[in-house]
Amino acid sequence: MKKIAFTGHRPSTLGGGYSWNSVINRNIMKNLAKIISVEISENDFKSFIFGGALGIDQMAFDVVLKLIHQFDLLYMEIAVPFKTQAYKWNMEDRVRYNSQLVLADKITYVDTLEEYKIKGVDVGIYHPAKLTIRNNYMVDNCDKLIAIWNGDYKSGTGNCVKYAEKMGKEILVVKLDDIKC
Repeated sequence: MKKIAFTGHRPSTLGGGYSWNSVINRNIMKNLAKIISVEISENDFKSFIFGGALGIDQMAFDVVLKLIHQFDLLYMEIAVPFKTQAYKWNMEDRVRYNSQLVLADKITYVDTLEEYKIKGVDVGIYHPAKLTIRNNYMVDNCDKLIAIWNGDYKSGTGNCVKYAEKMGKEILVVKLDDIKC
């Protein structure tokens, strides 16, 4: 089954803040729905990997969840960098994240996988490198990467795009300014 992974910015960079009801965030999700629908109907993608983080990761999950009723046999995996990822988030964001974990077909705790462990770093707790390792896992396990991105290679999204380029993955870059309106 052909698989898409998503990478994108956090709410502070997206411009719509943390409220999913902001005009910008609603526009981002509306435009994501159009992009994903095309990938499903025209390119036969049926499986998706999400990073579970605040921003594009959770928005893309929510969009695909709503498309399940329109398209059959969609499969959703959340690649979690470490088990306590949401520990410091506010209650609303943790509730959304936990409900997405329940609704996912598969949850992968990337830092528990032998090939993605960081030597000398405990499993289950935060380490900045685990975010990159999670992105690498998603790229390694997808056929196509959709990057909602402002073009800054010095960001986590930029690092993910660079890794996908290095791995020869198909990449659909959606400019953040184009999807916000």
